[in-house]
Amino acid sequence: MSFWQLAHDARTVAAIDERGTAVSYGELAQRAGDVATALRPAGGRRLGFIAMRNTLPALAHYLGCLRAGHVPLLLAPELPAPLLQALVERYDPAWIFDASGGLRWRDTDGPPLHADLALLLTTSGTTGSPRLVRLSHSALHANAESIARFLGIGAGERAVTTLPLHYSYGLSVLHSHLHAGASVVLTDASIIQRPFWETVDAHGVTSLSGVPYLYQLLQRTGFEQRALPSLRTLTQAGGPLGESLTRHFQSLAAARSWRFFVMYGQTEATARISYVPPEHLARKVGAIGIPVPGGALALDGGELVYRGPNVMMGYAETAADLAMGDVLRGVLRTGDRGRMDEDGFFYVTGRLGRFVKLAGHRVGLDEVEAILARALGVAVAVTGRDDRLLAAIEAPDASAAKDVLVQQLRLHPSMFQVTALQALPRLPNGKPDYAALQQQAGAA
Repeated sequence: MSFWQLAHDARTVAAIDERGTAVSYGELAQRAGDVATALRPAGGRRLGFIAMRNTLPALAHYLGCLRAGHVPLLLAPELPAPLLQALVERYDPAWIFDASGGLRWRDTDGPPLHADLALLLTTSGTTGSPRLVRLSHSALHANAESIARFLGIGAGERAVTTLPLHYSYGLSVLHSHLHAGASVVLTDASIIQRPFWETVDAHGVTSLSGVPYLYQLLQRTGFEQRALPSLRTLTQAGGPLGESLTRHFQSLAAARSWRFFVMYGQTEATARISYVPPEHLARKVGAIGIPVPGGALALDGGELVYRGPNVMMGYAETAADLAMGDVLRGVLRTGDRGRMDEDGFFYVTGRLGRFVKLAGHRVGLDEVEAILARALGVAVAVTGRDDRLLAAIEAPDASAAKDVLVQQLRLHPSMFQVTALQALPRLPNGKPDYAALQQQAGAA
């Protein structure tokens, strides 16, 4: 039975919101059913956009879409209006569930949808990329089941939303807990805010999940001094954590009798590809681990290639692509270079593609480059590493570029470095010399 059917004891708590309102599986199923009924005027299967906040109304709307057979695209609630409008014009949804909880119908039937298509996610958080990941019903079910299995999630587990639900990692936490009949506390509070920890204690949260930036914050804000009597599990994904932080939290988890899972995944694999079993982490620092149950990893020409039932159907660039079937057939070329050690544990050694992960969100460097060039009207080159985006512009100063990165792409200033140059370094073929830009940034 798939997680969106909510087929568990109707009296068991499924979700708790920021105000402490608890809803059981029976109540959540009723709310999702009401949404499905409200969407019947759409007629047949339709595409809808959801501004996916960490709230009960958004959760019910999402589950109602799945139960009714509609296809939702989950979007960041803070997505700037021009970027949202561009997606609307490209994909033509039948309705939009907005960040305030309002449902707005559009005068359209929307595009044809493939029978297997269940969910659409963006390839990068708040940049409004028109490229979408097409996920099938079977991929959603397979990854939820796999994660619940290797994490040992039972009905007594309770997660908290340290991540947004429009982000594949955050969404996978929800899916795996609903699959297991467990519960999730829904909050938008930050871990640096007192209400977050009051919520964790009040509701007996048993697990925390985070990207590297969250673990940096935990280390800086005295996490190890908190009592946290109900906590049992920490999970990390969304980019490399680094040796120092990995060892810090591995030691802390061992001292507190917690489990600490370091994991690797991509939205294209419905979130999770591999994990390091906690008992091996101390001697496998830096590894991405072994494949999740039901999956397989291999190296092809130095590239990590994943095979499994949770692989996406393919990308969508236009509305017409939503009618396409499964073009990948369960095989995902990750774009990451890797190696395997003598024990069968895999490691990421670099990237083949032009993207970085900032605060756990994948950001396409070519997309950022195009946005800056369009906004500024000057030559731009963008490169980076997993903790920082590096941009160079042919302009007298960098202030305008910084404004675009903050206001349009919603990047924190700590996530980027912008350099104003008289002329970009270029290769003999006229293309930007990204290696030279990396060296200049490192010397700065």
